Amino acid sequence: MPDHETTTARSSEAPPQELLQGAEPRKRLGSWYATAICGNDITSSCLYVSAIATVYAHALSPVALLIVAGILYLYRRIYTEVVEALPLNGGAYNSLLNSTRKFTAALAACLTLLSYLATAVISAKTAAEYLDNLIPVLPAMEITAVVLIVFAALTILGITESAKVALTIFAIHLVSLTLFVLLTIPRLFMSSQVWMQNWHQLVTEVNWPTALFLGVSAAMLGVSGFESSANFVEQQKPGVFRLTLRNMWLAVTIFNPLIAFLALGLMPVTEITLYQDALLSQAGYLVGGSLFSDLIIVDAFLVLSGAVLTSYVGVTGLVHRMTLTNAFRASF
Repeated sequence: MPDHETTTARSSEAPPQELLQGAEPRKRLGSWYATAICGNDITSSCLYVSAIATVYAHALSPVALLIVAGILYLYRRIYTEVVEALPLNGGAYNSLLNSTRKFTAALAACLTLLSYLATAVISAKTAAEYLDNLIPVLPAMEITAVVLIVFAALTILGITESAKVALTIFAIHLVSLTLFVLLTIPRLFMSSQVWMQNWHQLVTEVNWPTALFLGVSAAMLGVSGFESSANFVEQQKPGVFRLTLRNMWLAVTIFNPLIAFLALGLMPVTEITLYQDALLSQAGYLVGGSLFSDLIIVDAFLVLSGAVLTSYVGVTGLVHRMTLTNAFRASF
């Protein structure tokens, strides 16, 4: 018969969700649903990161984005090992909680919450601004508030319902990006003068090592959201977490450098800089006219709204984990 101290020690080793009744989710997400929730955030970077990287790296922006994809690959291997060793919600907070002081983990949690808050507000505001280009009569601030409220309500309904909406948005976004690539490649083959002009400007006017360094630094904005999957890992089926990281990595590795390369074949760097806030819609107008440009705008509104959902799900998973941790420790 074990004594009280032994029983307490063994109990403290069990995860909190095993000790609190009802905390274990009944339904878990498969790879595509889980990828969609966090993927909308990271793939929304295709709308802006190519332009930002081009502003600094000029014609080397595709190279800068490929370097970032390589960095992300290394981070992906490490992150997979860390999270799968202790598959609990919380991401960086959970990792630091089990390896450093509680204060350090709490600080990381606060910074994560601030990051998600900023992501939600900025994504909703940017989505409203894209929609304003299509329907100017709609007030941007009111639309921002509506987007925040609608996706907050969707999050309250549960992660299963949220995942269905996220997957629909994610599929529309991937189809839109693929269509843009397919329409742009033939035009690039027909005329490469613009791309050669941009390359000549890089060689003759730009300090390319400095430009590449600044381009890589700016391109790191394009992988924001990669950490989101770890904040709802408990809602994923076993083995799904590593698949979400792989899928997100493939998406940004393929589309971000490719869009930058194609944009350099359509517009001079000076024009890309001018349209950096809406590069994809302007490029879409050049290859497919106003109708395709409107499709890009609608896609941008949807995927940026999906990034709001990513923020809500990430915050919910993180706060849930922090609550369980504090409740577990208070019980002993």
